[in-house]
Amino acid sequence: MDLVVFSEKYSGIVGVIVTIAIGLIGLFHYLSIKRAEERGRQYDRYHKLLEDLNISPQGDAPFIDRQLAVVFEMRNFPEYFPVSLRILKRSLPRWKSLLDGSRMTAPMFKTAVNTLFDEAVLTIKYIERKQNERSYLCSDTENV
Repeated sequence: MDLVVFSEKYSGIVGVIVTIAIGLIGLFHYLSIKRAEERGRQYDRYHKLLEDLNISPQGDAPFIDRQLAVVFEMRNFPEYFPVSLRILKRSLPRWKSLLDGSRMTAPMFKTAVNTLFDEAVLTIKYIERKQNERSYLCSDTENV
C-alpha cells in the first residue's frame, strides 16, 4: 500500500488521532501547571504554619491554642514529613522544660503546655506511622 492510498483510506482516522493527541498534550500541560501552583500554595501554607508555631503575633497567652492547631495541621503536609519530624523532635525538650518549670505559674498554663507536648508526641507518632506505610508502597528513591 502506497502513501497516497493510505492517506485516502485513513485520512479521517488520522485526523481524529492527531486531534486527540494534541488535546491530551494540552490537558497534560494544563494539569502540570495547576499541580505546580498547588505545590506553591502548599509551600506557603506550610511556612505560615511554621511561623504561627514559633511567633506569637501579640505575645499573649491564648497563643498555645494556635500552636496546638499548627502541630495537628502538620499532619496534612506529607511532602514535609521529614522536616516536620525534626522540628517537632527538636521542640519537645523545650516544651517539656516549660511543663517541668511551670510550678509557679497557673495550673491552666501547665495543662496547656502538657496538651501541646502530648499533641506533638501524637503527631510524631502519626507521621512516623505514615512514613512506614509509605515505605511499603514506594521505591527506594521515592522513600527519601
